[in-house]
Amino acid sequence: MISLSLPEPFMLALRWGLLLGPIALVLVIVRLRNPSQRARIGGLFAFLYGVSMVFVTHSLAIWLGWWTYGWESLMLNGLPADIVIGGAVLFGPGLYFAFPDTRPIMICLPIVIGLHATIFSSLEPLVSAGPYWFAGVVFVFVTAHIPAIYLAQWTAEDRFLPLRCILLAIMTGGMIFAILPSLILHAMGGSWDLSDRSVLSLTLTAVLLCGTIVIGLSANQMLCIQGAGTPIPLDPTQRLVRTGVYAYVSNPMQLSAALAWVFLGTILGNIWIILAALMAWVFVQGMVRWHHRHDLLKRFPEGWPEYKANVPEWMPRWQPWLPDTAVLVLAPRHRRLRALLSHATALEIRTGEGRARYDSPAEIRGFDGAAACLMALTHINFAWMLVAQTGLLLVLGVQYFRSLLPKRAGAVA
Repeated sequence: MISLSLPEPFMLALRWGLLLGPIALVLVIVRLRNPSQRARIGGLFAFLYGVSMVFVTHSLAIWLGWWTYGWESLMLNGLPADIVIGGAVLFGPGLYFAFPDTRPIMICLPIVIGLHATIFSSLEPLVSAGPYWFAGVVFVFVTAHIPAIYLAQWTAEDRFLPLRCILLAIMTGGMIFAILPSLILHAMGGSWDLSDRSVLSLTLTAVLLCGTIVIGLSANQMLCIQGAGTPIPLDPTQRLVRTGVYAYVSNPMQLSAALAWVFLGTILGNIWIILAALMAWVFVQGMVRWHHRHDLLKRFPEGWPEYKANVPEWMPRWQPWLPDTAVLVLAPRHRRLRALLSHATALEIRTGEGRARYDSPAEIRGFDGAAACLMALTHINFAWMLVAQTGLLLVLGVQYFRSLLPKRAGAVA
C-alpha cells in the first residue's frame, strides 16, 4: 500500500483534476478520432448511466461505511458532486473513446487492482477508507463503470438491444428515485429519514411505487420488443407502439416519473418533491410534444394522428384503444381464462391444442405460452394490464436471459 501525505491544497487540486481531467480527455479524443454518430450517442448514454449509478453506489457505500468523503463544498448526500461527474465521464465515455474495441472488464481490472488497491486508502482527507472498502470498489465497478462502457459499445454497434434498454431503465430509475429527490432535499431542506413513519404508510407507499415502476418498465419493454428501439429519442424505435401500456396512455414513462415524485414527496413530507411532478408535465408540454410533432408525426404519418386522437397523455383509459384485433389461440381446458377474457377489447379467441399463441397484426412479434396469456390480459382494462405487464416483465426477462446462455451440445438435435 502506498502511503501519501499530501497537504490539503494538493488534495483540493486533485479533486478538481478528477473533474476537469476526464472532461479534457474526452474532448481531446473526440477531436482526434472523430467517432461516429452512434459512438457519440453511446458515449453520452455511458455518461448518463455513470452519473446515475455512481451517485447511487457511492451513496450506498457511505451508508454501509465502506468510505466517506472530506470537505463540505459541492457535496450532495455526502458525495462530492465534481467527483461524481468526473468519475462518470472517465469511466464512461472517457475509457470507451480511448479503448473502443477493448472488453470493459479488461479496461477496468488494471485500474481496480493497480490504482485503487495501492492508493485508495491513502487519500485522506479526500476520502477516508473504512472496513471492506475494496469490496465496495469492486461493487462500484461491477454495477456502475463496467456496464457504462458496455452500454456505449453496444449502442455504437447497435447490438444487444434488450440489455441496452435494461441499462437505460436503471439509469432513468437512478435519476428519478435518487438524484432529483436528493437535489431537492439538499436545496429546499429535508432528509431521507423514514424512521418515524408508520409501517402502514411505508407499506402503502411501497405498493404505490411498485405500480409506478411497472408502468415505466413495461413501457420500456414494449418499446424494445415491439418498437425495436429504446425510449431515448437519440436511439429511437423503428415502429409505432400501440399495445400494452401504450393502449391506455401515450406518455407512460412521464406518468410513472410524476407519480413516483408525488408518492416519494408524500412519504418524505416534502412538498417540493411533490411539485417536481409539475416538471414532468412541463416536459411533456414542451419537449415531448415537440418530439411528437417533429419526429413521430413524420415517421408515422398514418398511425400517429389516429393514436394521438384516441389515447390520452396523462389520464389512462380504463379500457384499451386497439385499432387492430389480436388473436389468441387457446386450448379448451383454459375455461377460467376464457371467461376472464370474454369482455376483452379487440381480442379474438380461437380454439387450438398445444401452447397458447398470441398474435397482433399491428406488432412484429407474437407470444407463446404464459407470455401469450399475459398479453391477452392487457386487453381487459387498466388494472389487469398492470398485473399482466408485471408478469411479462418477469416472463420475458427470464426468456431473454436464458437465450443468452450457451446451449448444451446435447440440446441441438
